[in-house]
Amino acid sequence: MYYRIEALYKLGYEIDLHCFEYGRGHQDTLGNITRSVSYYSREKNLTDWFVPMPFIVKTRRSDELLHALLKDKSPILFEGLHSTFYLGDERLNDRIKIVRTHNIEHEYYSELAKQATGLKRMFFKSEARKLQKYEPILSKADHILAIQKNDLVHFKAFNHKVHLLPACAPPIAGTSYINTDSYCLFHGNLSVLENENAALWIIKSLGSLNIELVIAGKNPSDRLRKICSDYGVDLIESPSDEKMQELVQEARVHVLYTDQPTGLKLKLLSALNSSGHVVVNNKMVTGTQLGTYCQVENTPKSFAYAVQTAMEKELPKETFDERQKYLQENFDSRRNCEIFDRIINV
Repeated sequence: MYYRIEALYKLGYEIDLHCFEYGRGHQDTLGNITRSVSYYSREKNLTDWFVPMPFIVKTRRSDELLHALLKDKSPILFEGLHSTFYLGDERLNDRIKIVRTHNIEHEYYSELAKQATGLKRMFFKSEARKLQKYEPILSKADHILAIQKNDLVHFKAFNHKVHLLPACAPPIAGTSYINTDSYCLFHGNLSVLENENAALWIIKSLGSLNIELVIAGKNPSDRLRKICSDYGVDLIESPSDEKMQELVQEARVHVLYTDQPTGLKLKLLSALNSSGHVVVNNKMVTGTQLGTYCQVENTPKSFAYAVQTAMEKELPKETFDERQKYLQENFDSRRNCEIFDRIINV
């Protein structure tokens, strides 16, 4: 979202950003690319779980936010289905309303439920059902921006004005080919169950190899800490943005795995925008053409063999150049965000 805001700013848009707080504090850098930034507390009540509206939508409401939206006639961009509490509000009927979908939410939550246990499993299953019933709200939008081609057909069932807007990524053109260090990297938000399970699969799949495996990300669980210790994995907890960027750029091999073929994984773009090999499973590249630029393996044995082979040599410069060309043609944020000019100024 940051890179989308930055791209829109460079295209000349004045942006009033409204966001709910999660305890991370106010981000000063946003002031450089927006006209204003407003923060709202997310009020969570147990009773919100027992209503038909999805919890992730119901708990993102604020009278103060609605009052701010009503101050002018600017187009409104709703980031994700979870932000659409006011999409159907009649007081916004005269506004251009655009929903940027991050994935097919009920499918995503169904997959989360399969990996969770106890109350979390109950919550994810409940949300999946509610989200599927809630999706027709998208008919209230003037335009929907889908993140990948596979999602276009799904969302056209609710709204015929669906457009493709690929994920907005860090600038591609500034990345140069470098010699890498001999370590293998998995990175992601480790507080997310999907990423923790992926890290565990990778650790166990590569456990017999004589390689340096680095797991990097924020807020790992005690379970992940223990398994990293048992397997001799270098766990880097909550690295700074600068440290993470360094790890990504210098890794000889990136390893990425998912059980959820939903949405586009931004860490995959980050890995491909480096000088390292990228080994993934097929669900990581579902709905994209990015598998062409990765080694795709699905069993622990074949995955480990691909990693071992890739660790032995640098990524060829011509392969790096081919990847960069594809990323620049398809994931240039500023060029992709020109779609806002076409749908707002019709």
